[in-house]
Amino acid sequence: MPELGPKNFDAGDATVEIGSPIRQLQATGIKAGTLLALRYQIEAAIGQGGSGQVFRAWDRVLGEPIALKILRPDRALEKSWIKRLAREVKVARAIRHPNVCRVFDLANADGHWLVSMELAPGGTLRDTLASNRPRTLVERLADARAICAGLAAIHVVGITHRDVTPQNVLRMADGRLVLSDFGLAVEAGETTVQGGTPSYMAPEAAMGQRLDQRSDVWQLGSILHELFFDRRPEWRSDGGRIVLVEPAGPGASALYKKVGRLCRDCLAQNPGDRPADAMEVSVRLATAEMGRSGGALGRFVRQRRKWVMGALMAALIGVFALGTQMAERGSRRDRSLKISLPDRRLLRSLAETLQAEGRFEEAQRLNRLAAPDGQP
Repeated sequence: MPELGPKNFDAGDATVEIGSPIRQLQATGIKAGTLLALRYQIEAAIGQGGSGQVFRAWDRVLGEPIALKILRPDRALEKSWIKRLAREVKVARAIRHPNVCRVFDLANADGHWLVSMELAPGGTLRDTLASNRPRTLVERLADARAICAGLAAIHVVGITHRDVTPQNVLRMADGRLVLSDFGLAVEAGETTVQGGTPSYMAPEAAMGQRLDQRSDVWQLGSILHELFFDRRPEWRSDGGRIVLVEPAGPGASALYKKVGRLCRDCLAQNPGDRPADAMEVSVRLATAEMGRSGGALGRFVRQRRKWVMGALMAALIGVFALGTQMAERGSRRDRSLKISLPDRRLLRSLAETLQAEGRFEEAQRLNRLAAPDGQP
């Protein structure tokens, strides 16, 4: 992962393996200017993790910049690590979504095992959270939607990420966020090495218990807490129970209160009390934002809150029904005027969720409905 400076890096943010001794990490020995396999021109080191180093490189074949994750020499001597690297590539390539980092290939170049992937020049979400720049609610919501959509795409194909942290959320050149690093990801029923980032581990992970997508939801809740409230979750003891300190957003608006409740549910100590997966979190975030808007979609959702909160399909059916009603009332120009800008953003968010399921035609219908007059 990209290496962060002392200002914004917490020692508890490093990924570790439970039960494995901490040892000195070996450098790959790769320097700027190195040419690997007569194809990859190394430009600079941009990060490091427990398994390897990450470099910005120029791909001479594709003619574009990429990122290379190169396995450390001591790791490369262990077949299990090469298998894990191959598995990471396989998992990542099974997911195609604009909020999931694209992984291209696994190769052995001049004795170095490496993974090639798209370059994220905008740093990590940790960089964003640690910056002193004021962020608007619109920006926070956009980032939250992107992370939820990316994790939902991962959950839809039955994968548990197990290391959803701000360091593993990267910002692309166009500003969008993508989830990365599938080194610990597992499919349903699989068991691999126990590990993760201690400060983001769900309680069951810290106790070495079996994890599922609700463990990812815990980590997602922690990230949402940081995104909206500018600090990590805080806990207090209440009658022998550990409970989340209720966060307070700027102005204590209704939306911030709803997001605070969503964070509390995601961070429930008992996995059974959390949302089942990122898809459910995405829907709840969307309905919270819809309720904030005064447009037609917001009113529709408020009137049918039970439907929307019950399941994602209910929300989508409701949206399609609303679009049909609008289509029957008048021209496309009239329809676009009836949908407010916040509602259009929410329609696009739901479209991203559908796209995560591979339902591209339905997603396209939502995007068309959300587009202002005169735009595709």
